[in-house]
Amino acid sequence: MVNLIQMVRDHWVHILVPVGFVVGCYLDRRNDEKLTAFRNKSMLFKRELKPSEEVTWK
Repeated sequence: MVNLIQMVRDHWVHILVPVGFVVGCYLDRRNDEKLTAFRNKSMLFKRELKPSEEVTWK
């Protein structure tokens, strides 16, 4: 147990940076999923899409 605490104390940067990256990616994807509900519904992009036309952003 003491070895684990000492290892975390010595290498906290190597632990927190990847964890922060993973958490950031998760939050970014979750935010994108939430925003897709409003895709093409703002006043700027409000119009009907043609059958062969793709959405303005993915």
